[in-house]
Amino acid sequence: MQRLTLICAVAVVGAWPAVSSAATTTSAGVVVAKQRGALLVASPAGAVTSVAGSAAIGSRVAVSGGRATVVGRAHTAHLRGIVVRRVGKTMFLASNRHLVAVHDATPSPASPTTTTPQPGAVVSSQVTIVNGRLEDDDDDVVGQANANELQVQAVVAAVGMGSVTLTVGTQTLTVSLPAGLTLPASIVGQTVTLTVSLRDDDNAGDDDDHDNGGGGGDRGGGDNSGHGHGGGDGGDDG
Repeated sequence: MQRLTLICAVAVVGAWPAVSSAATTTSAGVVVAKQRGALLVASPAGAVTSVAGSAAIGSRVAVSGGRATVVGRAHTAHLRGIVVRRVGKTMFLASNRHLVAVHDATPSPASPTTTTPQPGAVVSSQVTIVNGRLEDDDDDVVGQANANELQVQAVVAAVGMGSVTLTVGTQTLTVSLPAGLTLPASIVGQTVTLTVSLRDDDNAGDDDDHDNGGGGGDRGGGDNSGHGHGGGDGGDDG
């Protein structure tokens, strides 16, 4: 299985403002993930933004001035972004640098004629929201990332020898670090910006999905954030 490789060192350098990626004008969307102090909201076009507020996953919200107000309930949502990694039946998708985990609920293997979007593919994905989890209904590949590297933001769940584990909703994603780099345990719980490779660098052992049931902070919650240096984001369409 493809291993995601961290390109750059991470340093915790300060706090993000309470409202980070939401526009000040009124807009609408569906909550597709929760992180400590913030909501990840998918617009009708599929772009994910981070806004302040409190709501359940699947809530339909109106966003004004960077805050979300619940106006209803949705059972489906639209996501548009770049496939960062596939682990088992989970696809990790980056939209506006925010990571979202989408589960493939198909009980049987895909047919030989079905093309599974691979890392680097820009996809338009329709999902059903079931018990707070995003289940993939349909993926359309609409393009390809314009670079082999992509910047993403996520909360650090754990650090290990040569790796860092990120919290993505109720899932975790383990990322390999460059040789010789080990991150300090003090960054656990911090929001960091990582520049990752979308290339299939090697064939390391398989990773499993993990439900950690936890949430993490996001830029919107006033948590500290780390930044990698160098490398662009992979050209998120959304």
